[in-house]
Amino acid sequence: MCQLNEMYQQPYYDGNQHRGYGFGYTALAIVALASALLGGIVASYIGPAYLFGKYLPWPSTDNNYLPGYQLPIAGGDDPADLAAAGVVAEVAAKVGPAVVGITNRYVVQSYFRAYESEAVGSGIIIDAKGYIVTNNHVVADTRQLTVTLAPGVETPATLVGRDPTTDLAVIKIDPNSLPEGYRNLTVAQFGDSDKVRVGELAIAIGNPLGLQFQRSTSAGIISGLDRDLEMEGIQLKLLQTDAAINSGNSGGALCDKNGYVIGINQAKIKLEGVEGMGFAIPSNTAKPIIEQLISNGKVVRPFLGITIGAVITPQLNSIYRLGTDYGLYIESVSPLSPASLAGIKAHDILIKLAGEEVRTFNEMQRVLFSKQVGEEVEVVVVRNGQQLTLKAKLAATP
Repeated sequence: MCQLNEMYQQPYYDGNQHRGYGFGYTALAIVALASALLGGIVASYIGPAYLFGKYLPWPSTDNNYLPGYQLPIAGGDDPADLAAAGVVAEVAAKVGPAVVGITNRYVVQSYFRAYESEAVGSGIIIDAKGYIVTNNHVVADTRQLTVTLAPGVETPATLVGRDPTTDLAVIKIDPNSLPEGYRNLTVAQFGDSDKVRVGELAIAIGNPLGLQFQRSTSAGIISGLDRDLEMEGIQLKLLQTDAAINSGNSGGALCDKNGYVIGINQAKIKLEGVEGMGFAIPSNTAKPIIEQLISNGKVVRPFLGITIGAVITPQLNSIYRLGTDYGLYIESVSPLSPASLAGIKAHDILIKLAGEEVRTFNEMQRVLFSKQVGEEVEVVVVRNGQQLTLKAKLAATP
C-alpha cells in the first residue's frame, strides 16, 4: 500500500556551502541542457504514468453512466488500494439503501401437523415503483411477504413472478404505503457482468443471519467467472467471489467498484475446510429474466420436445457402434413438437444444437434457453450411424 510520505526527497544544500570544484560555464551549460531534457521526459511520459493510476485516477472515457445515478470516483484496480481510498464505503452508502430485507412466512407440512415458519433473505430495489429482485428460494412457498427498508420500517409485498430455473424472483411493494421519508426509493443500477474480470473488487451487501445484521457490507474480489454449478437440480453459470456471503445474503447485491450491481448473491459452498467461496447470478443473466417476470409474471422459454434417455460415451459407442462418441440419446419425441415437425425421431442421437456440440443435458438446456421462441435452429443427429442435419423452429414451453 502506498504511503503519502514515500515521495522523493530533494537533497538539501546550504547556500553558504563552498561550491567551487572547477566547474566551468561549459560544464554548467551541459548539465543544464541534460537536466532540461530529462525533466521533459519525466514531465511528458514518466510523471503521468506514475501519478495517474497510483495516486490519481486516470481520466475516465466511460460515458455510459445512467442519468441521476452518481457513482464514486474509483481510480486504479487494486482492491486493497480502493478500499483504503474509501471506495467500499462510497459504494455501501450509494447502494446500501436499495438493499432490503425480505421476510417470508410460509407453511410447513409435517406428518402430524402443519405449522408456520419464516425465513429472512435479501432483495434489491430495481425500480422506483417498488419492484424488487431476489432469489426464488427466498420467496418460494410463501404465504406472506414483508419487506424491511430500515429498522422498524416494514411494508407488505406481493409476488410478481418467480423462475425456479434461474433461481430469480420479483416482488413489489407500494411506495405510498411507506412513511413519507421513505417513499422516494433508492434504486440500484445494473452493470455489465460480461466486462467483469477476475481479481477486480467485489462488494457484497445483504442481511446475513437475518435483520439483526441488515445491510452488512463485505468486500473481496471476483475469484472466478462462469462457474458451472448445480444446486437443487438447478444448473447455473455464476460469478465466484471471496466476499463474505452467508445465510440471509441470498438476493442481495454484488457490486463493482463503481457501485453497479454485477451480480445477485445466491449461494456459498458450506464444506469443512472451505472458506471464501460465494456465488452470484451475473447481472446480464438476471436482466432479461427480470424483464419477463415483470411483464408476464413468468419466463417463457423455447422447447424442442424431446426426452433424453442416456448420455453417449466412447465406451457405449465401442459396444453398440452408435456412430458417435458423444451426444444425447433421444428416448422419445412429443407429437407435434418442434422436434417432431423437424423430422427428429426416437432413438436418434443429438450431437449438435444451433452449431454447438451437446455432450450433457445441461449443455443442451443452456443452448436451448439462449434462443428465442420462434427462432429456427440447426439440429444435427446421428441416425443408424449416419449424421443428419435438420431445422427446428422453436416453440414456447407448453
